[in-house]
Amino acid sequence: MTAPTPKRFIASRPVGGSYTFGGRQGRMSPTRQRAFEELLPRYAVVLDELRAEVEAARPIIVEIGCGKGDATAAMAPSDDAIVVACEPNGAMLANLAVLLDDGCMGNVRLWLGDAFDLLAALGPAAVAEIRIWFPDPWPKPRHAGKRLVLPLRLALLVDALRIGGVLRLATDDPAYAAEALDAIAAEPRLVGHIVQRPATRPVTRFEARGLRDGRAATDIEARRTS
Repeated sequence: MTAPTPKRFIASRPVGGSYTFGGRQGRMSPTRQRAFEELLPRYAVVLDELRAEVEAARPIIVEIGCGKGDATAAMAPSDDAIVVACEPNGAMLANLAVLLDDGCMGNVRLWLGDAFDLLAALGPAAVAEIRIWFPDPWPKPRHAGKRLVLPLRLALLVDALRIGGVLRLATDDPAYAAEALDAIAAEPRLVGHIVQRPATRPVTRFEARGLRDGRAATDIEARRTS
């Protein structure tokens, strides 16, 4: 029997072509271009290999919108799992490839593109943890539909989590935190709440700027229960 096609979010994609983190690609420096061409392929996801790891019950952590990868590189050495860092901006992902190469990290894979495409390719209940650090809050009302933690997108993230799997979110936008908590409370398969900052999550340059401007981060954790 043919397997059912995974559910996909089919609304128009925002700026940059991604459901998750849009934005202009910009030009790469020669150094980043070399990293993009030479290093990124070393760490790029090979779907058949990643699916085999899922079948072998190895924990998979998916980080959505890893940016330049500061948090990914800092946390990966303590992760007893394969960490898949997803980012549609090639220059940023090239930066993470350099960090991985410098640190000789073998448990990180890179996905250049939309994280929802990766989750659809892996299928349901494949992922042990999803991390979303400081997603774009899209504060203008006309952009509200582009936010990542909305009920429909959240349902797809929960589909990807195995039972007992965890969704972790950090944001320095109080309105976004409140909206995310409302969406989590409305999702019957999740139980979530605000938690203390995980000791393993570093203060990135992005977060440090927010702290200097008086914006403290809120950490949220939600677990799939059914």
